[in-house]
Amino acid sequence: MKRFLKWISIILGIFLVIVFIAYFIISSILDTEPIVSDNSYLYISLGGQIPEYIPYDGFEEFFESSGLDMHSIRKSFRMAAVDDRIKAVVLRISPLMIGYAKVQEIQQSIESFKKSGKKVFAYFDLVTTKEYYLATACDSIFSAPEGMFLLTGVRAELTFYRDLLKHIGIEADFEHVGKYKSAPDAYMRQSMSKEQKEVVNNIVDYRYEEIVSTISEKRNLTSNKIKQIINEISGLTPGEALELNLIDGLKYFDEVVALISTNGKIRKISLTDYSRLSPSSLDLEQGPKIAVIYSSGTITGGNDSDDPFLGQTMGASRLIRNIRTAADLSSIKAIVLRINSPGGSGIASDNILNALNYAREKKPVVASISDLGASGGYYIAIGADTVVSQSASLIGSIGVFAGKFSLENLYENWGINTETIQRGDNANIFSLSQKFSNSERKIIQKIIGDFYTNFVQKVSESRDMTFDQIHDIAQGRVWTGNDGLKIGLIDTLGGLYTAIEIAKNLAGINENTDPKIVVYPRKKSLLSKLIKNLTFMKNSTDYLIINKARKFIKEFELKPLALMPFEIDLK
Repeated sequence: MKRFLKWISIILGIFLVIVFIAYFIISSILDTEPIVSDNSYLYISLGGQIPEYIPYDGFEEFFESSGLDMHSIRKSFRMAAVDDRIKAVVLRISPLMIGYAKVQEIQQSIESFKKSGKKVFAYFDLVTTKEYYLATACDSIFSAPEGMFLLTGVRAELTFYRDLLKHIGIEADFEHVGKYKSAPDAYMRQSMSKEQKEVVNNIVDYRYEEIVSTISEKRNLTSNKIKQIINEISGLTPGEALELNLIDGLKYFDEVVALISTNGKIRKISLTDYSRLSPSSLDLEQGPKIAVIYSSGTITGGNDSDDPFLGQTMGASRLIRNIRTAADLSSIKAIVLRINSPGGSGIASDNILNALNYAREKKPVVASISDLGASGGYYIAIGADTVVSQSASLIGSIGVFAGKFSLENLYENWGINTETIQRGDNANIFSLSQKFSNSERKIIQKIIGDFYTNFVQKVSESRDMTFDQIHDIAQGRVWTGNDGLKIGLIDTLGGLYTAIEIAKNLAGINENTDPKIVVYPRKKSLLSKLIKNLTFMKNSTDYLIINKARKFIKEFELKPLALMPFEIDLK
């Protein structure tokens, strides 16, 4: 037995030595910046989901292409504008799964880049309304000769599950404060309420008019002509799109690239590679430091994760740790909190707000809202000195709800019996075997009523408005950033770089100085990834769906939730 253990130890030791040698080899490879040849063009493939920020993952970068994120897009456009080696940018656009605020931010990056005198070309095989709306910011738009062009307008699709849940014996039992706070409606109704229709119609109207006016301006066509194309034609061949001046030509991709070259030679560098360049190598970001803290996903306690129920989550513990670190570092002169969140746990949101209040006592804090800064996402935004959003961002939703799902009929249908022995009239409040009693319901109503009052009060103090003024525009209503500016929920329209400029001014940094951006969460090291993989088996049960479900119930059951009242699929 001792001999066996000895050999196991030797083998394990050899394995660890090989792993650490591999680690240092891979690390040295990945730490080198890419070579950018003279007479190059920046190639950006835009499609699918584009998260705000993906912390650097060495192993993923080595073994496969890392994911595209908004941080890399903004950074690369900014560097390419001053990089003499980059002659142009070519966007290859495919169907996007992002919100219109992110589309607007990419458009703004394109417009800023074009001020350098360099060109941006858009190319696609298949395009729908959202992708075409993005492409209109480019100098020229090209389609594959046999591509597909669909200009169909905008729609919002909401899904309701009440009857499905009823069919399997589950009944939602939720209470909410605010007549527009309709998050539980997906489980308690089978169609939209009057209030929900009012809000969704307002959002869709704004989206539609913004798209029509932008296309009209960029393509020199009347708004009526654009609406006619959307309503009477919708689906066009690339040839028809060319005749209508919606695009500038029919070309294959290599023919588009040939337009850039002046001497027959042009080299491609992908955004994935180019974004590894240090801005300082191009004399950018050499001033005092400003922290940009990314906060994306549904707000929960603990650390960030990818949850099968909630999708990407924003861990309050991680975010608070980042905020306090940036606040305590004297080298960091200001903080920009980048928010893309529908909300989540009210308690976790309040803990984050407390950390932001701590940071604001030490240095300027600016909030920059991406696609979503709603409910708990807006709750944390009010911890900033200034709130910035895109006109298409969805903000507000100042309201709260709480409740549970009753499995009483499900238990009955499956022959499950539960027996309870309790002390205390309301001890059953957490029970899933029955709905709330009258007294239990009053407890829930009081909890969320108090939380709503505190929510409105904190917003009124932050926005320098009265309680009644905020209450009138609160009640769970979702607003566009465009409306939010008019009613006082935000301070100005713009993207992340707008927020950075405001933070720079508030910190007293010279206007001609380009601040160094310090990003949180910090990039992952290869070693931390290695350790995580080596310990995966030990913690594998944490990844089981049943344990994720248990975590979901424990995190949210009967707690005040500050979430958007609905999820809209805007096409």
